[in-house]
Amino acid sequence: MELTNLPMFGFMRERLNWLSQRQEVVAQNIANSDTPEYRSRDIKEIKFEDVMRQKHHSNFNVEVRVTDPKHIQGLRRSSGSFNESDVRRPYETAPDGNSVVLEEQMMKLNETSVNHNAMTQLYKKHMAMFKSVIKAK
Repeated sequence: MELTNLPMFGFMRERLNWLSQRQEVVAQNIANSDTPEYRSRDIKEIKFEDVMRQKHHSNFNVEVRVTDPKHIQGLRRSSGSFNESDVRRPYETAPDGNSVVLEEQMMKLNETSVNHNAMTQLYKKHMAMFKSVIKAK
């Protein structure tokens, strides 16, 4: 059984991909903070509950093949990319039409960093559990 096909690792990978993409969007917002008529953007947040609901309603089944009587291999479909969306309503808009608020973008950048660190720590803990199980055998 490959560890990368386990649903928990798939969810962690999907969340890390979302965080990476959000960091890019926020960095673009910060880089364009002085560009006239630039509208700040963000990407739609994924929530665990929504992913589970979507997978359940789209008839998400883990495809299982028996390759050996003692081993079962599970396969998981890839999740795809995330949708970019405009920010609801900007708190401020500069006279030149720019809607980037640096303080707001820095908060998003910090939030993304904290969530990324939490996901990598969760990933490390799961890998440590698997290593301890393997060593115990």
